[in-house]
Amino acid sequence: MKKFLSAIMSIVMFCCFLLVQIPGQAISFTPNFEINSAAGLLINTDTNQVLYEKNADDPYMPGSLVQIMEAALILENCADLRRQLTCDSELIERYKQTEHPDDLRYADIFSGDVLTVEELLYAMLLTSSCEAAVTLANEFGNGSVAGFVDMMNMKAKDLGCTRTNFTNVTGVADEAQKTTANDMAIITKYALSVSKFLDISSAVSYAPETPNTERHDMDKWIWTHSNEMMVEASKYYLEGTKGIKTANLTQQGRNIICQGTRDGNTYLVILLAAPFNDADGNLKYYHMEDAADLLKWTYNHFTYQTILSESTELGQITVQNGNGVDYVLVRPAKSFMTLWYDGADSNAIVQDIKLQDNVSAPVKEGQKLGTVTLKFSGQDLATLDLISTSSVELSQSKYYLALVKHFPHTPWLSRGILFSLLVCAIYLALCMYANMIYKQRSKTAAEPVHLKPKASAVKKEAAKERKKQQKK
Repeated sequence: MKKFLSAIMSIVMFCCFLLVQIPGQAISFTPNFEINSAAGLLINTDTNQVLYEKNADDPYMPGSLVQIMEAALILENCADLRRQLTCDSELIERYKQTEHPDDLRYADIFSGDVLTVEELLYAMLLTSSCEAAVTLANEFGNGSVAGFVDMMNMKAKDLGCTRTNFTNVTGVADEAQKTTANDMAIITKYALSVSKFLDISSAVSYAPETPNTERHDMDKWIWTHSNEMMVEASKYYLEGTKGIKTANLTQQGRNIICQGTRDGNTYLVILLAAPFNDADGNLKYYHMEDAADLLKWTYNHFTYQTILSESTELGQITVQNGNGVDYVLVRPAKSFMTLWYDGADSNAIVQDIKLQDNVSAPVKEGQKLGTVTLKFSGQDLATLDLISTSSVELSQSKYYLALVKHFPHTPWLSRGILFSLLVCAIYLALCMYANMIYKQRSKTAAEPVHLKPKASAVKKEAAKERKKQQKK
Protein backbone atom coordinates (compact mmCIF):
# COMPACT_ATOMS: atom_id res chain seq x y z
CA MET A 1 0.00 0.00 0.00
CA LYS A 2 2.84 2.40 0.83
CA LYS A 3 4.39 1.76 -2.60
CA PHE A 4 1.04 2.44 -4.21
CA LEU A 5 0.61 5.75 -2.35
CA SER A 6 4.20 6.73 -3.16
CA ALA A 7 3.58 6.04 -6.84
CA ILE A 8 0.44 8.21 -6.81
CA MET A 9 2.28 11.10 -5.10
CA SER A 10 5.12 10.86 -7.63
CA ILE A 11 2.65 11.09 -10.52
CA VAL A 12 0.94 14.12 -8.96
CA MET A 13 4.24 15.92 -8.41
CA PHE A 14 5.38 15.13 -11.95
CA CYS A 15 2.14 16.53 -13.38
CA CYS A 16 2.54 19.69 -11.31
CA PHE A 17 6.06 20.10 -12.68
CA LEU A 18 4.75 19.86 -16.23
CA LEU A 19 1.93 22.32 -15.63
CA VAL A 20 3.97 25.00 -13.86
CA GLN A 21 6.52 26.80 -16.01
CA ILE A 22 9.10 28.68 -13.99
CA PRO A 23 9.49 32.20 -15.42
CA GLY A 24 12.90 33.39 -16.51
CA GLN A 25 14.75 35.64 -14.08
CA ALA A 26 16.14 39.05 -14.96
CA ILE A 27 19.67 38.96 -16.32
CA SER A 28 21.93 41.98 -16.44
CA PHE A 29 25.23 42.72 -18.15
CA THR A 30 28.31 44.58 -16.97
CA PRO A 31 29.45 47.64 -18.97
CA ASN A 32 33.11 48.36 -19.63
CA PHE A 33 33.04 51.57 -17.58
CA GLU A 34 32.43 52.55 -13.97
CA ILE A 35 29.05 53.69 -12.62
CA ASN A 36 29.56 56.24 -9.85
CA SER A 37 26.01 56.09 -8.50
CA ALA A 38 25.56 53.80 -5.51
CA ALA A 39 22.56 52.04 -7.05
CA GLY A 40 21.17 51.81 -10.54
CA LEU A 41 18.85 50.07 -12.95
CA LEU A 42 18.49 50.09 -16.74
CA ILE A 43 15.34 48.56 -18.24
CA ASN A 44 13.99 48.18 -21.74
CA THR A 45 10.38 49.15 -21.07
CA ASP A 46 9.13 47.58 -24.31
CA THR A 47 10.12 44.09 -23.16
CA ASN A 48 10.56 44.79 -19.43
CA GLN A 49 14.07 43.35 -19.77
CA VAL A 50 16.68 44.39 -17.20
CA LEU A 51 19.96 45.18 -19.00
CA TYR A 52 21.93 46.54 -16.06
CA GLU A 53 21.50 46.66 -12.30
CA LYS A 54 23.59 47.66 -9.33
CA ASN A 55 22.39 47.35 -5.72
CA ALA A 56 18.86 47.60 -7.09
CA ASP A 57 17.26 46.36 -3.85
CA ASP A 58 19.32 48.47 -1.45
CA PRO A 59 17.33 51.25 0.27
CA TYR A 60 18.16 54.93 -0.28
CA MET A 61 16.39 58.23 0.33
CA PRO A 62 14.46 59.20 -2.82
CA GLY A 63 14.56 62.96 -2.32
CA SER A 64 12.16 64.74 -4.64
CA LEU A 65 11.72 61.55 -6.67
CA VAL A 66 8.74 61.10 -4.33
CA GLN A 67 6.97 63.68 -6.48
CA ILE A 68 6.68 61.11 -9.29
CA MET A 69 4.21 59.20 -7.12
CA GLU A 70 2.49 62.43 -6.04
CA ALA A 71 2.02 63.59 -9.64
CA ALA A 72 0.72 60.21 -10.81
CA LEU A 73 -1.90 60.06 -8.02
CA ILE A 74 -3.10 63.59 -8.71
CA LEU A 75 -3.34 63.03 -12.47
CA GLU A 76 -5.27 59.84 -11.80
CA ASN A 77 -7.73 61.51 -9.44
CA CYS A 78 -8.17 65.00 -10.86
CA ALA A 79 -11.09 65.42 -13.23
CA ASP A 80 -10.15 68.96 -14.28
CA LEU A 81 -6.49 69.96 -14.53
CA ARG A 82 -7.58 73.58 -15.17
CA ARG A 83 -8.96 73.81 -11.65
CA GLN A 84 -7.35 76.77 -9.89
CA LEU A 85 -5.69 76.62 -6.46
CA THR A 86 -4.50 79.48 -4.28
CA CYS A 87 -1.11 79.01 -2.64
CA ASP A 88 -0.97 79.53 1.14
CA SER A 89 2.33 80.81 2.54
CA GLU A 90 1.54 79.65 6.09
CA LEU A 91 0.99 76.10 4.88
CA ILE A 92 4.17 76.17 2.79
CA GLU A 93 6.27 77.71 5.59
CA ARG A 94 5.19 74.89 7.92
CA TYR A 95 6.86 72.36 5.64
CA LYS A 96 9.93 74.49 5.00
CA GLN A 97 11.00 74.15 8.63
CA THR A 98 13.68 71.46 8.38
CA GLU A 99 17.22 70.62 9.43
CA HIS A 100 18.10 70.28 5.75
CA PRO A 101 16.89 73.45 4.02
CA ASP A 102 19.35 72.94 1.15
CA ASP A 103 17.32 69.90 0.06
CA LEU A 104 14.31 72.08 -0.79
CA ARG A 105 13.74 73.54 -4.25
CA TYR A 106 11.57 76.51 -5.19
CA ALA A 107 9.69 77.80 -8.24
CA ASP A 108 9.18 81.43 -7.06
CA ILE A 109 5.57 80.72 -6.08
CA PHE A 110 4.32 83.16 -3.43
CA SER A 111 1.40 83.32 -1.06
CA GLY A 112 -1.75 84.29 -2.91
CA ASP A 113 -0.54 83.06 -6.29
CA VAL A 114 -3.34 81.36 -8.19
CA LEU A 115 -2.28 78.47 -10.44
CA THR A 116 -4.04 75.57 -12.07
CA VAL A 117 -3.43 71.98 -10.98
CA GLU A 118 -1.61 71.37 -14.25
CA GLU A 119 0.65 74.41 -13.79
CA LEU A 120 1.54 73.28 -10.28
CA LEU A 121 2.38 69.81 -11.62
CA TYR A 122 4.78 71.39 -14.12
CA ALA A 123 6.41 73.40 -11.33
CA MET A 124 6.80 70.31 -9.18
CA LEU A 125 8.11 67.87 -11.80
CA LEU A 126 10.43 70.31 -13.57
CA THR A 127 11.90 72.18 -10.59
CA SER A 128 10.99 69.97 -7.56
CA SER A 129 9.03 72.97 -6.24
CA CYS A 130 8.23 72.43 -2.55
CA GLU A 131 5.51 75.14 -2.82
CA ALA A 132 3.72 73.21 -5.54
CA ALA A 133 4.21 69.83 -3.83
CA VAL A 134 2.70 71.00 -0.52
CA THR A 135 -0.17 72.90 -2.17
CA LEU A 136 -1.17 69.91 -4.30
CA ALA A 137 -0.81 67.36 -1.49
CA ASN A 138 -2.93 69.47 0.86
CA GLU A 139 -5.65 69.89 -1.77
CA PHE A 140 -5.84 66.24 -2.83
CA GLY A 141 -5.30 64.97 0.69
CA ASN A 142 -8.57 66.65 1.73
CA GLY A 143 -6.78 69.34 3.71
CA SER A 144 -4.06 67.05 5.05
CA VAL A 145 -0.57 66.66 3.58
CA ALA A 146 -0.02 63.71 5.92
CA GLY A 147 -3.21 62.17 4.60
CA PHE A 148 -1.89 62.43 1.06
CA VAL A 149 1.39 60.79 2.13
CA ASP A 150 -0.71 57.89 3.45
CA MET A 151 -2.33 57.64 0.02
CA MET A 152 1.13 57.47 -1.56
CA ASN A 153 2.16 54.64 0.76
CA MET A 154 -1.04 52.73 0.07
CA LYS A 155 -0.49 53.05 -3.67
CA ALA A 156 3.14 51.91 -3.36
CA LYS A 157 1.97 48.83 -1.47
CA ASP A 158 -0.71 48.11 -4.08
CA LEU A 159 1.92 48.33 -6.82
CA GLY A 160 4.09 45.75 -5.04
CA CYS A 161 6.79 48.08 -3.70
CA THR A 162 8.05 46.16 -0.67
CA ARG A 163 10.90 48.44 0.41
CA THR A 164 9.40 51.90 -0.03
CA ASN A 165 8.12 54.24 2.66
CA PHE A 166 7.12 57.87 2.14
CA THR A 167 7.08 60.46 4.92
CA ASN A 168 6.92 63.78 3.04
CA VAL A 169 6.22 65.27 -0.40
CA THR A 170 9.00 67.85 -0.56
CA GLY A 171 11.77 65.27 -0.77
CA VAL A 172 13.62 66.66 2.24
CA ALA A 173 16.03 64.21 3.87
CA ASP A 174 14.41 61.75 6.28
CA GLU A 175 15.97 58.42 7.26
CA ALA A 176 12.48 56.92 7.46
CA GLN A 177 11.75 57.88 3.85
CA LYS A 178 13.31 55.09 1.78
CA THR A 179 13.01 53.39 -1.58
CA THR A 180 15.04 51.23 -3.96
CA ALA A 181 15.92 51.37 -7.63
CA ASN A 182 13.60 48.43 -8.29
CA ASP A 183 10.70 50.04 -6.43
CA MET A 184 11.23 53.38 -8.19
CA ALA A 185 11.12 51.52 -11.51
CA ILE A 186 7.72 50.10 -10.55
CA ILE A 187 6.44 53.52 -9.46
CA THR A 188 7.77 55.28 -12.57
CA LYS A 189 6.28 52.71 -14.96
CA TYR A 190 2.96 53.19 -13.18
CA ALA A 191 3.29 56.98 -13.55
CA LEU A 192 4.12 56.65 -17.25
CA SER A 193 0.87 54.73 -17.73
CA VAL A 194 -1.11 57.72 -16.43
CA SER A 195 -2.31 60.21 -19.01
CA LYS A 196 -0.33 63.49 -19.24
CA PHE A 197 2.49 62.38 -16.92
CA LEU A 198 5.10 61.90 -19.64
CA ASP A 199 4.09 65.14 -21.38
CA ILE A 200 4.57 67.13 -18.18
CA SER A 201 7.66 65.35 -16.86
CA SER A 202 9.50 65.57 -20.19
CA ALA A 203 8.91 69.26 -20.91
CA VAL A 204 12.21 71.14 -21.25
CA SER A 205 10.59 74.31 -19.88
CA TYR A 206 7.18 75.71 -19.06
CA ALA A 207 5.69 79.16 -18.48
CA PRO A 208 2.46 79.40 -16.42
CA GLU A 209 -0.36 81.26 -18.10
CA THR A 210 -2.67 82.05 -15.19
CA PRO A 211 -2.25 85.83 -14.57
CA ASN A 212 -0.32 86.68 -11.39
CA THR A 213 0.99 90.04 -12.53
CA GLU A 214 0.91 91.64 -9.06
CA ARG A 215 3.76 89.42 -7.86
CA HIS A 216 5.44 88.26 -11.07
CA ASP A 217 6.82 89.46 -14.36
CA MET A 218 4.95 86.82 -16.37
CA ASP A 219 7.38 87.03 -19.29
CA LYS A 220 10.24 85.93 -17.04
CA TRP A 221 8.32 83.40 -14.94
CA ILE A 222 9.60 80.26 -16.67
CA TRP A 223 10.33 76.87 -15.10
CA THR A 224 13.16 74.83 -16.61
CA HIS A 225 13.61 71.09 -16.19
CA SER A 226 16.45 70.16 -13.84
CA ASN A 227 17.57 67.34 -16.16
CA GLU A 228 20.08 69.01 -18.49
CA MET A 229 20.28 65.89 -20.65
CA MET A 230 17.31 67.34 -22.57
CA VAL A 231 18.90 70.76 -23.14
CA GLU A 232 20.77 70.93 -26.46
CA ALA A 233 23.12 73.65 -25.22
CA SER A 234 24.20 71.53 -22.23
CA LYS A 235 27.31 69.34 -22.25
CA TYR A 236 25.13 66.57 -20.79
CA TYR A 237 22.70 66.65 -23.71
CA LEU A 238 21.81 63.27 -25.20
CA GLU A 239 19.35 63.10 -28.07
CA GLY A 240 16.21 61.12 -27.33
CA THR A 241 16.31 61.70 -23.56
CA LYS A 242 13.21 62.72 -21.63
CA GLY A 243 12.91 64.04 -18.05
CA ILE A 244 11.67 62.48 -15.87
CA LYS A 245 12.92 63.66 -12.46
CA THR A 246 16.06 64.58 -10.56
CA ALA A 247 16.70 64.95 -6.84
CA ASN A 248 19.49 66.28 -4.64
CA LEU A 249 20.10 65.38 -1.01
CA THR A 250 23.01 66.94 0.88
CA GLN A 251 23.28 63.85 3.10
CA GLN A 252 23.26 61.31 0.29
CA GLY A 253 23.93 62.67 -3.20
CA ARG A 254 22.11 63.06 -6.49
CA ASN A 255 19.29 60.90 -7.92
CA ILE A 256 17.89 60.80 -11.43
CA ILE A 257 15.23 58.94 -13.39
CA CYS A 258 15.13 59.48 -17.14
CA GLN A 259 13.85 57.86 -20.30
CA GLY A 260 15.82 57.32 -23.50
CA THR A 261 14.58 56.33 -26.96
CA ARG A 262 16.61 55.10 -29.92
CA ASP A 263 15.78 52.94 -32.97
CA GLY A 264 12.25 52.30 -31.75
CA ASN A 265 13.41 51.06 -28.34
CA THR A 266 12.59 52.82 -25.08
CA TYR A 267 14.74 52.56 -21.96
CA LEU A 268 14.31 53.67 -18.36
CA VAL A 269 17.31 54.62 -16.21
CA ILE A 270 17.13 54.88 -12.40
CA LEU A 271 20.22 56.05 -10.50
CA LEU A 272 20.47 56.74 -6.77
CA ALA A 273 23.06 58.37 -4.51
CA ALA A 274 25.60 59.68 -7.02
CA PRO A 275 28.40 61.68 -5.32
CA PHE A 276 28.36 65.45 -5.45
CA ASN A 277 32.13 65.72 -5.87
CA ASP A 278 35.05 63.81 -7.35
CA ALA A 279 38.11 62.66 -5.40
CA ASP A 280 39.63 66.15 -5.69
CA GLY A 281 36.53 67.85 -4.33
CA ASN A 282 35.38 69.21 -7.68
CA LEU A 283 31.62 69.52 -8.20
CA LYS A 284 30.31 66.75 -10.44
CA TYR A 285 27.01 65.72 -11.98
CA TYR A 286 27.70 62.03 -11.86
CA HIS A 287 24.00 61.15 -12.00
CA MET A 288 23.68 62.65 -15.50
CA GLU A 289 27.04 61.29 -16.61
CA ASP A 290 26.09 57.79 -15.46
CA ALA A 291 22.70 58.01 -17.15
CA ALA A 292 24.22 59.18 -20.44
CA ASP A 293 26.93 56.49 -20.32
CA LEU A 294 24.38 53.73 -19.72
CA LEU A 295 22.09 54.90 -22.50
CA LYS A 296 24.91 55.27 -25.03
CA TRP A 297 26.25 51.85 -24.02
CA THR A 298 22.81 50.39 -24.68
CA TYR A 299 22.37 52.19 -27.99
CA ASN A 300 25.77 51.07 -29.28
CA HIS A 301 26.09 47.53 -27.97
CA PHE A 302 22.63 45.95 -27.75
CA THR A 303 20.68 44.42 -30.62
CA TYR A 304 17.82 41.97 -30.83
CA GLN A 305 19.04 38.43 -31.36
CA THR A 306 17.21 35.15 -31.75
CA ILE A 307 18.75 33.03 -29.02
CA LEU A 308 16.69 29.94 -29.82
CA SER A 309 14.57 29.35 -32.92
CA GLU A 310 11.30 27.46 -32.82
CA SER A 311 12.54 25.33 -35.71
CA THR A 312 15.51 24.00 -33.70
CA GLU A 313 15.20 20.29 -32.86
CA LEU A 314 16.42 19.74 -29.31
CA GLY A 315 16.17 15.98 -28.97
CA GLN A 316 13.99 12.95 -29.37
CA ILE A 317 11.77 10.93 -27.04
CA THR A 318 11.05 7.22 -27.29
CA VAL A 319 7.33 6.61 -27.81
CA GLN A 320 5.84 3.32 -26.68
CA ASN A 321 3.16 1.48 -28.66
CA GLY A 322 3.60 3.66 -31.74
CA ASN A 323 2.17 2.49 -35.05
CA GLY A 324 5.28 2.11 -37.19
CA VAL A 325 7.15 4.87 -35.30
CA ASP A 326 8.86 4.50 -31.94
CA TYR A 327 10.15 8.05 -31.34
CA VAL A 328 9.26 11.71 -31.79
CA LEU A 329 11.42 14.84 -32.13
CA VAL A 330 10.86 17.92 -29.94
CA ARG A 331 11.35 21.65 -30.61
CA PRO A 332 10.60 24.92 -28.74
CA ALA A 333 6.97 25.99 -28.83
CA LYS A 334 8.14 29.47 -29.88
CA SER A 335 11.33 31.31 -30.69
CA PHE A 336 13.14 33.23 -27.96
CA MET A 337 14.40 36.66 -29.03
CA THR A 338 15.94 39.19 -26.68
CA LEU A 339 18.20 42.24 -26.54
CA TRP A 340 21.72 40.91 -26.33
CA TYR A 341 24.98 42.61 -25.43
CA ASP A 342 27.63 42.23 -28.11
CA GLY A 343 30.25 41.85 -25.38
CA ALA A 344 28.63 38.62 -24.17
CA ASP A 345 29.15 35.33 -26.01
CA SER A 346 25.73 33.91 -26.86
CA ASN A 347 27.39 30.52 -27.44
CA ALA A 348 27.94 30.37 -23.68
CA ILE A 349 24.18 30.07 -23.13
CA VAL A 350 23.39 26.68 -21.60
CA GLN A 351 20.28 24.71 -22.54
CA ASP A 352 18.86 22.81 -19.60
CA ILE A 353 16.49 20.33 -21.26
CA LYS A 354 13.96 18.25 -19.33
CA LEU A 355 11.98 15.66 -21.29
CA GLN A 356 9.08 13.49 -20.20
CA ASP A 357 9.71 9.81 -19.51
CA ASN A 358 7.53 6.85 -20.50
CA VAL A 359 5.69 8.62 -23.32
CA SER A 360 3.05 6.40 -24.93
CA ALA A 361 1.15 6.76 -28.19
CA PRO A 362 -0.95 8.48 -29.30
CA VAL A 363 1.11 11.67 -29.47
CA LYS A 364 -0.25 14.74 -31.23
CA GLU A 365 1.86 17.24 -33.16
CA GLY A 366 2.43 20.26 -30.91
CA GLN A 367 1.91 18.27 -27.70
CA LYS A 368 4.02 19.48 -24.77
CA LEU A 369 6.68 16.90 -23.92
CA GLY A 370 9.15 18.88 -21.80
CA THR A 371 10.87 22.22 -21.18
CA VAL A 372 14.14 23.93 -21.94
CA THR A 373 15.63 26.57 -19.63
CA LEU A 374 18.19 28.93 -21.13
CA LYS A 375 20.92 29.92 -18.68
CA PHE A 376 23.74 32.44 -18.91
CA SER A 377 26.36 32.91 -16.20
CA GLY A 378 24.21 30.94 -13.79
CA GLN A 379 21.15 33.12 -14.38
CA ASP A 380 17.94 32.04 -16.09
CA LEU A 381 17.09 33.81 -19.34
CA ALA A 382 13.81 32.05 -20.09
CA THR A 383 11.97 28.74 -19.85
CA LEU A 384 10.24 27.47 -22.99
CA ASP A 385 7.91 24.53 -23.59
CA LEU A 386 9.18 21.73 -25.81
CA ILE A 387 6.59 20.26 -28.17
CA SER A 388 6.34 17.32 -30.56
CA THR A 389 7.27 18.00 -34.18
CA SER A 390 4.92 15.27 -35.46
CA SER A 391 2.13 12.89 -34.48
CA VAL A 392 2.45 9.21 -33.56
CA GLU A 393 -0.60 6.95 -33.90
CA LEU A 394 -1.40 4.19 -31.41
CA SER A 395 -0.85 0.55 -32.41
CA GLN A 396 -3.67 -1.44 -30.80
CA SER A 397 -1.80 -4.75 -30.98
CA LYS A 398 1.29 -3.27 -29.32
CA TYR A 399 -0.89 -1.59 -26.73
CA TYR A 400 -2.68 -4.78 -25.63
CA LEU A 401 0.53 -6.79 -25.71
CA ALA A 402 2.19 -4.18 -23.55
CA LEU A 403 -0.71 -4.36 -21.11
CA VAL A 404 -0.32 -8.11 -20.78
CA LYS A 405 3.46 -7.90 -20.33
CA HIS A 406 3.31 -5.01 -17.95
CA PHE A 407 0.37 -6.18 -15.84
CA PRO A 408 2.48 -8.32 -13.42
CA HIS A 409 4.60 -5.26 -12.70
CA THR A 410 1.78 -2.85 -12.15
CA PRO A 411 0.20 -1.93 -8.82
CA TRP A 412 -3.08 -3.27 -10.19
CA LEU A 413 -1.88 -6.84 -9.68
CA SER A 414 -0.85 -6.23 -6.09
CA ARG A 415 -4.09 -4.35 -5.47
CA GLY A 416 -6.05 -7.24 -7.03
CA ILE A 417 -4.30 -9.74 -4.79
CA LEU A 418 -4.88 -7.58 -1.73
CA PHE A 419 -8.53 -7.17 -2.68
CA SER A 420 -8.94 -10.94 -3.19
CA LEU A 421 -7.30 -11.70 0.15
CA LEU A 422 -9.55 -9.16 1.80
CA VAL A 423 -12.66 -10.71 0.23
CA CYS A 424 -11.50 -14.22 1.28
CA ALA A 425 -10.83 -13.02 4.82
CA ILE A 426 -14.28 -11.46 5.02
CA TYR A 427 -15.85 -14.65 3.59
CA LEU A 428 -14.03 -16.85 6.10
CA ALA A 429 -15.03 -14.57 8.94
CA LEU A 430 -18.67 -14.74 7.84
CA CYS A 431 -18.49 -18.55 7.58
CA MET A 432 -17.02 -18.83 11.06
CA TYR A 433 -19.67 -16.52 12.42
CA ALA A 434 -22.48 -18.47 10.71
CA ASN A 435 -21.09 -21.76 12.02
CA MET A 436 -20.96 -20.39 15.54
CA ILE A 437 -24.61 -19.24 15.35
CA TYR A 438 -25.67 -22.65 13.93
CA LYS A 439 -24.01 -24.54 16.80
CA GLN A 440 -25.66 -22.31 19.39
CA ARG A 441 -29.10 -22.87 17.88
CA SER A 442 -28.58 -26.68 17.59
CA LYS A 443 -27.64 -26.90 21.27
CA THR A 444 -30.72 -24.97 22.27
CA ALA A 445 -33.02 -27.25 20.17
CA ALA A 446 -31.65 -30.48 21.84
CA GLU A 447 -32.58 -29.46 25.40
CA PRO A 448 -36.12 -30.58 26.81
CA VAL A 449 -38.65 -27.87 26.76
CA HIS A 450 -41.00 -27.44 29.78
CA LEU A 451 -43.92 -25.40 28.70
CA LYS A 452 -46.12 -23.66 31.20
CA PRO A 453 -49.79 -24.37 30.48
CA LYS A 454 -51.89 -21.46 29.55
CA ALA A 455 -54.28 -20.08 32.18
CA SER A 456 -57.42 -20.83 30.13
CA ALA A 457 -56.44 -24.50 29.73
CA VAL A 458 -55.90 -24.83 33.47
CA LYS A 459 -59.34 -23.41 34.17
CA LYS A 460 -60.96 -25.88 31.76
CA GLU A 461 -59.24 -28.84 33.41
CA ALA A 462 -60.33 -27.62 36.80
CA ALA A 463 -63.95 -27.32 35.61
CA LYS A 464 -63.91 -30.85 34.24
CA GLU A 465 -62.50 -32.13 37.48
CA ARG A 466 -65.31 -30.46 39.47
CA LYS A 467 -68.00 -31.96 37.20
CA LYS A 468 -66.52 -35.42 37.77
CA GLN A 469 -66.62 -34.88 41.50
CA GLN A 470 -70.26 -33.77 41.39
CA LYS A 471 -71.34 -36.85 39.44
CA LYS A 472 -69.76 -39.03 41.99
